[in-house]
Amino acid sequence: MTPSPVNPSPVASSAASSYPASETYLLFRSGARLLALPTRQTRQVIPLGQLSPLPASGGSLLGLMGAQGRAVPVVNLPTLLGHLLGGMDEAALQPDGTRLGLLCEHAGESLLLPIDEVIGNVSAELPAAQSSAAQSSAPQTLLQSAQLGDHLAALLSLNALTVAIAGRLQTA
Repeated sequence: MTPSPVNPSPVASSAASSYPASETYLLFRSGARLLALPTRQTRQVIPLGQLSPLPASGGSLLGLMGAQGRAVPVVNLPTLLGHLLGGMDEAALQPDGTRLGLLCEHAGESLLLPIDEVIGNVSAELPAAQSSAAQSSAPQTLLQSAQLGDHLAALLSLNALTVAIAGRLQTA
């Protein structure tokens, strides 16, 4: 399943503005929590296959998996987000026995996020400050509560996620 492309829309300039910025988000469930990412950062949902172990990841990565012709790190969301979500389990098995992964891209790097289900796309207007914070490369929190249409979701920052992963990697 490939998320629908984002229609270009005017986004608030970097100058402070009170105008909301409209964007399309992919809503998905991981454990009991409803999460969201801008669709421009999502590529496709794929079954998680065999993972190759990745030593020295500090528990932040489950391993590597082949996707789109390259090895992609699979994020350990329960480890990285569990304390923020009040506990979190690994992705549930689908009826066919597989687990789902959401292939994402941030700053030219791919990540796979284990997920339970895709809820769908929703267009929403966030306050410009919240929208620009979610898109910024400045340090930020992993999750930010956001009202996306009829859904209260946790907006996941891939930038903060990659920083959290890097902070747990162990060097030899």
